Amino acid sequence: MNTTPETKRLLLRPLKQSDAIDIFENWASDEDFPKYMTWSAHKNIEETKKIVDMWIKEYEDPKAIRFMIVLKSTNEVIGQIDVVKIVDDIPEIGYLIMKKYWNNGYMSEACNCVINYIFTLGYKNIIIEAMKENIASNKVIMKCGGKFIGSKIQFYEAKNLNAEVNQYLITSSRS
Repeated sequence: MNTTPETKRLLLRPLKQSDAIDIFENWASDEDFPKYMTWSAHKNIEETKKIVDMWIKEYEDPKAIRFMIVLKSTNEVIGQIDVVKIVDDIPEIGYLIMKKYWNNGYMSEACNCVINYIFTLGYKNIIIEAMKENIASNKVIMKCGGKFIGSKIQFYEAKNLNAEVNQYLITSSRS
């Protein structure tokens, strides 16, 4: 994947092995951060490096979409956004952003950019899910044109947890 979409404030670029350190230090090692995620905090940098290696290998699939979110003003990696799966030709987006950058509009900006990029690839619909209790993420999805289509109970094996998850649909005809 050689594409690097960008916005006024953000550069969305492919993942590099050297990003493992930023990922570990900026969010993956934080015990509180993955509260609304499918994964648990990483215990050490080696765990993060293994996951980054796996993600980089996924780029061998031409449909793989994973971007690091980089703040243009500082060149700092502040988050990531990716297609977590494609079912029935409908991609599902997942994302995260560092705590210190919450509530600055960066995630909505990155999400809109990636949604637009995905639609240029010919997809007509996108799914995004968020735990019901993650109010901020639900707001991001709605800001990006997501229409609530239902909720479900989902089991997160890494956390041994059942959680209520809201599902949203974004169509290429969104306004």
